Amino acid sequence: MELPPVNETKFDFKNRYPAEEINFLDSTLFLILTSFVFLIEVQIIQDWLNKDIGMSAFLGIHGGVVVLLAFWALMLHHFGRNMHLPPLLTLFTAVLGPFGAGGTLIVMGLYYWLKRSSTPFSDWYQALFPDFEDAEIRTILDQAISTKDLHLEQQPLVPFMDVLHYGTTQQKQAMIVLLIAHHHGKFAGVLRKALEDKDGSVRVLAAKGMTKIEQYYMDRNMDLENKYRKKKISGDDLMKLQILNDDEYIYSGILDSIRETDIRHRTIKACKIYLKKYPDNLQIRFILGRMLLRGGKVQDAAEWYEKSLRLGYKSPQIFAWYFECLYRLGQLTKLREQSAIYFDEIEQYKHVFQPDVFQVIKIWADLKIDSQPESISSKNTEPKEALVFKSILKTETA
Repeated sequence: MELPPVNETKFDFKNRYPAEEINFLDSTLFLILTSFVFLIEVQIIQDWLNKDIGMSAFLGIHGGVVVLLAFWALMLHHFGRNMHLPPLLTLFTAVLGPFGAGGTLIVMGLYYWLKRSSTPFSDWYQALFPDFEDAEIRTILDQAISTKDLHLEQQPLVPFMDVLHYGTTQQKQAMIVLLIAHHHGKFAGVLRKALEDKDGSVRVLAAKGMTKIEQYYMDRNMDLENKYRKKKISGDDLMKLQILNDDEYIYSGILDSIRETDIRHRTIKACKIYLKKYPDNLQIRFILGRMLLRGGKVQDAAEWYEKSLRLGYKSPQIFAWYFECLYRLGQLTKLREQSAIYFDEIEQYKHVFQPDVFQVIKIWADLKIDSQPESISSKNTEPKEALVFKSILKTETA
């Protein structure tokens, strides 16, 4: 599964929120003005306490100072002067009088002292959520995607793990960005491993990736329900599409065991309801059996696939996973018999199966193979039975 591009505006943080440079002239003028406001506020309070001025004069002068500060702050904003302290001074002075102006002086000192060594927000965000690609990482990803069903013995995930162990921070980030954009269930282990990386930015980026993948499936289910409410799809279409979405969700590899079990039970129930109305839907029929198998109900899955084949519901996936069930149950004699019975029909799907898979099925059917695939060469000392679905068929962990 490859996540579709997100339809959202990408903010350019460096331009949208440029770092505020320390300007000596602006800072000096602000310091002088703040000190002047502080002295005025202190003086009018003293005059009011000494009854040299009345309450109306006190409030008038104080209000005038606040209005002038607000006008000054608005003018700075209007002319694009990137200063954040003038609005703060205006607010604090309006509420706290001399204490507000004095507090702003303290804040100003701390602000510019910390700013000397702080990282701008745009740089911090770019470090956590980079948008670059690394050529070497891209090559590894392309190789992994080209073997997306993992039918071959060579495991494309190994280079990704090597990047996590030996790569630079930038290479790790580039890898995670690509894995998020082109997510497949087999990549989940790499993302989970990245959550344990010693580099904080890598851990945060991996967590973001897991969240984005999970949000994708949730959003898609919500979108389907919205379409159903707006009568853009029928109730049956809604059920089918939700089954397909939940099937992919489980195979994304990001779910914990409890949530996976809940979704699997819900999907199995939905599959049974849907197949009562549309029994010839081979995709949903296959998903139901696979859900049973992944839930540990191997015998139920074998019986379901066997019943489907007996009723004439046949597909490459149903054949392959039916043989998988028989192999897991240890029913090797029956596996040979069924392979021989259905081999002529299986041969029609030869172009669909991975070459190694088709050759192994021929072995089970006691037929002579065309050529000895590398994955089942004579160098392998395991018996033929052990070669069937151990590393050749789809390797999602049940």
